[in-house]
Amino acid sequence: MPERSRGPRGRTACAAVHDQAAGLRRLFAPAQPQWLAVALAPERDLDDSGWLAGLARACVGQGARTLVVDAARAQVAAAFGVRARYDLAHAFSGDCAPFEACTAAEANLRILPAARALEQDGKGPGRPRRFEAGVRALAAAADCALLVLPASHARAMSGFCGAGAADAIVVVGPGSGAERHAIATMRSILSVADIETFRLLFQGTEPGCAGRLYSRLAATGTRDLGVRTSDAGSVHDAGALERLVRQVRCGGMPEDDRVGTAVETVS
Repeated sequence: MPERSRGPRGRTACAAVHDQAAGLRRLFAPAQPQWLAVALAPERDLDDSGWLAGLARACVGQGARTLVVDAARAQVAAAFGVRARYDLAHAFSGDCAPFEACTAAEANLRILPAARALEQDGKGPGRPRRFEAGVRALAAAADCALLVLPASHARAMSGFCGAGAADAIVVVGPGSGAERHAIATMRSILSVADIETFRLLFQGTEPGCAGRLYSRLAATGTRDLGVRTSDAGSVHDAGALERLVRQVRCGGMPEDDRVGTAVETVS
């Protein structure tokens, strides 16, 4: 016969009550959007607004109420022909109401400029770290949230990748330093988040060059980082963006996708 202080399976009564309370909190906790984190290429002369707008439309096209958090000054709102009046930093300083920091772009699509808020996060007296909390609060009504970050702030993904493994989108730009920059970005993200697959998008690179560059990145990722990579195609290919959103949101990977893993080394 079990002790009075223990349940029928031998667990303490207080532990059982604690587990029940934790279960109830999970059950009634507000729903969180699915986060799609994007680290842009470091080149400053690249035009990111157009393809990011296409990526956002791909999310909406799958029935998701979508929030684009533009923390990279990518001018995503301008690509929709709308003017964003505020940054999230203005809401923090009381210059606008929190909801006013978001701009409606299309049906089921909002834009939240947040580059200034990210740059100021935790810097200086009286400026606590509140970027993550502010972004999460404004994303509460979304099904999908695109978190667009500059490569230099890729570590900010840490608060949005969840407790388990997640995917991250890394944009690989043109130029002789593209491979080095992409590896540095992936390494930076891995230092703060558990990433299952890096989805690599190529920008400003011819298809043949992009293919060879991906092979080198996949091999380096497997050998030096122990990480899985996937060739997501070109930022200028609308079909590739739609497939990318479908794969990340559904957690799948097509059989014909070029993938580098810890088991398969791409030479």
